Amino acid sequence: MHESNVSKTPVEPILCSLPQGCQMLGIGMGAMYEIIGNGLIHAVKHGTRTLIDVESLKAYAKSLPRAVVTVPRKRKPQRLRQAEAANP
Repeated sequence: MHESNVSKTPVEPILCSLPQGCQMLGIGMGAMYEIIGNGLIHAVKHGTRTLIDVESLKAYAKSLPRAVVTVPRKRKPQRLRQAEAANP
């Protein structure tokens, strides 16, 4: 029997479902509908399903501002803090 190579070819999706898009961005459905409503992500209808254009999803993610995170301050171990509090 001949084995097919077609099913082993990796395929990058063109469209994805709303739950998949939410999972990709790490947001909820309400936020996704808001983003689509504001025209920041392109969505299409296929019958009753709403599908998201994956390229517009990637473009939106790239357009988000870079996060500014401060380095956490170093704290003394809890046992030393407790000892200092007991002996003021």
